Amino acid sequence: MDKVRKLILPTWRPVLQATRKYCDVQMKKLVTLPLVDIPEGKFKYVAAKVYIHGDMGHARTIVRGFQRVKYHLDVYDRVQNEVAALELCTQCVGGGYIVHDKEKKYIKIYGKSQTLGKADHRETKSILHSKFPDYHIDAQSGGMEE
Repeated sequence: MDKVRKLILPTWRPVLQATRKYCDVQMKKLVTLPLVDIPEGKFKYVAAKVYIHGDMGHARTIVRGFQRVKYHLDVYDRVQNEVAALELCTQCVGGGYIVHDKEKKYIKIYGKSQTLGKADHRETKSILHSKFPDYHIDAQSGGMEE
């Protein structure tokens, strides 16, 4: 046992420090990632959980929307590319449609993605409310509209 201990102890602390440093960098990337990035107008959106690989316990749900995309999967592909550049992981929780009117300070969330399923519009509403606190946000539970 002493031989094993002599081998492991000298390497244990540097490995632990390196792991902590990696986790701190990843956590900083996760925490600084904006929760909301949406344009003005009518568009498809997805909600996705973003997390450090192997640590779903600290996942954050983000909302992303883009105009001029044919499918919700195209929106999710862009989200994956954005998050992969930060060396983080994603899990899509669904999609829908958003109408964003800056002049009226109004956001309408509705519908679902046929491929990715329906996002929890109430959760999306609370996430959007954190970025747009003075907006009136309406989350509908209706069916697919286009």
